[in-house]
Amino acid sequence: MQMARCEIYNVFSRLSGRIAVVLALAGLVSFWLAPGWHVLLASSDANRRDFKDIAYGADPSNRMDLYKPPGKGPFPAIIYVHGGGWWNGDKKFLTDDTIDYMVSKGAAVVAINYRNLVAAKRDAIFPPVLAPLDDTRSAYQYLLKNGRSMGIDNTRLAVWGDSAGGFNALWLALSVEKEHPSPIKAVGGIDAQTTIDPLEMRDWVSPSVNYGGHAFGLPEADFQSFLAQRSKFLDAIMALSPSHLVGADSPPIVLLYSKELQDQSTDHMSLVHSPKFGAGFEKVAKENGQAITLLDGAARIPARYDDFFDFLIDHVTK
Repeated sequence: MQMARCEIYNVFSRLSGRIAVVLALAGLVSFWLAPGWHVLLASSDANRRDFKDIAYGADPSNRMDLYKPPGKGPFPAIIYVHGGGWWNGDKKFLTDDTIDYMVSKGAAVVAINYRNLVAAKRDAIFPPVLAPLDDTRSAYQYLLKNGRSMGIDNTRLAVWGDSAGGFNALWLALSVEKEHPSPIKAVGGIDAQTTIDPLEMRDWVSPSVNYGGHAFGLPEADFQSFLAQRSKFLDAIMALSPSHLVGADSPPIVLLYSKELQDQSTDHMSLVHSPKFGAGFEKVAKENGQAITLLDGAARIPARYDDFFDFLIDHVTK
């Protein structure tokens, strides 16, 4: 199966609760009675079991969806962290095709929402990027604590995300690597930023890249100001940037990019999602004793999406 990018909403998620109740009476919807478990709509896979909007924290954004294979379990789980530049996005970005592929291989899927940068300002969090990162970690910790009761084998987890969600996933996996044995068996990113260090972004991608300052409360478009103030944020950069966390003890890593490494596009979105983020990270990882799997050109070779997901699946199911 060739994977589409994870940007299409599940049409059933748009149904209101009232419609869901009607469907339930028709046998198309199931309910889970435990606190925090909500209406479940019919999936594209008749054997898939969906549990929506499980609360993993106090904020209204702290919700996760769980998709489980048929059977008793417990099942290994693959966690999805959506992108959106930490400004927006939603767990609904994960497509049914992607979910069904992982579920068909025996893995449960968890998709999370988290606080964005607007909420970080509301909550007086600095640097603002800590809001999405801390929530990603909270969702992970919720699974460690409650996974067994949810039918999840919380000793066999993988985590991945697209764009900024990929950054979150990498940060999580690389920052908990000191847990031995770590329950995170693999981590992946699609079109992911692998560093929040402006110096690395300039050197790896382009001096024209405008990204990263918003993680520290600066205007996203003013990259030069971010670069000039790098020393001010250096402690946070070192603590949060995957490029400064990767090492020989890191879990297996796979990175996938839509464009090819030789692509010379200079528009904003191409630079922000450039495979040069992957190439620069691969070099640093190798220097620190960790090999990674880097896949580029997925827009031209869609089968590489299969390779990406098979990497994650294999590390939690075998």
